Amino acid sequence: MELALCIALGLAIGHVMDLAFVHFYTEETFGGPLFRCAACRAPLRARFAVPLAGWAATGGKCPDCGARLPLRGALLPLGGAALAAASYFAFDEDLVGGLLGGGFLTIFLTLTFTDFDRRLLPNRIVYPSTLLAIALCWAWPDSWAGEVIAGGLVGISIGVILFLFSLPFGAGAFGMGDVKMIILMGFVAGMPEVLVAVFVGTLAAAVVSVLLIITRVKGRKDYIPHGPFLALGALVAIFWGAEIWDAYTGR
Repeated sequence: MELALCIALGLAIGHVMDLAFVHFYTEETFGGPLFRCAACRAPLRARFAVPLAGWAATGGKCPDCGARLPLRGALLPLGGAALAAASYFAFDEDLVGGLLGGGFLTIFLTLTFTDFDRRLLPNRIVYPSTLLAIALCWAWPDSWAGEVIAGGLVGISIGVILFLFSLPFGAGAFGMGDVKMIILMGFVAGMPEVLVAVFVGTLAAAVVSVLLIITRVKGRKDYIPHGPFLALGALVAIFWGAEIWDAYTGR
């Protein structure tokens, strides 16, 4: 029953993130009408209000204009459900851990899509999520509020240091969106897990970037999003951060 609840919440969060996706990086208000297709902007049909139902019924096409709908319409709900289920087991079948882990990891998954799609880590996602992480800092299992707040403060320090270090490499090397995402990671993962998150995310970004440049898939001045790698670091930290840190420190 608890696992089913986690999966349902993850599915719902992913679906809501998809429906609101365009609103995250535009000036459109959230109070306006929702639409599923950015091509024709037809009002949201009832079946599209149910996760995956509209997608399955139309084969991933807009029922009004026939345009192909973004694949994230299926990937975000399914990813949210999978992350919630994984979080439930990662926290030893703890309902609260599953809900928190699945919810915030779905937010990081959404940021991955926005970075790939629009080269943005929108404030409309990061700011409310950071406030929510601070408000729920007391609820994480096997942790206490002080560790979470410390993780956020360390995230602020690391983000600022990385931003200043990147300045000689150009404006696109490391943006303020990346800094804000690291701060969010800190308030979600806590301390010392945020150190694992940043290390894994930065290392993964460096390795992939070097490979893309060596193989000439990307040039040195081409944009390579950091958000997806930071999201990967957050996932590793939430699931295995404590174990990795203990192994590193020899505890």
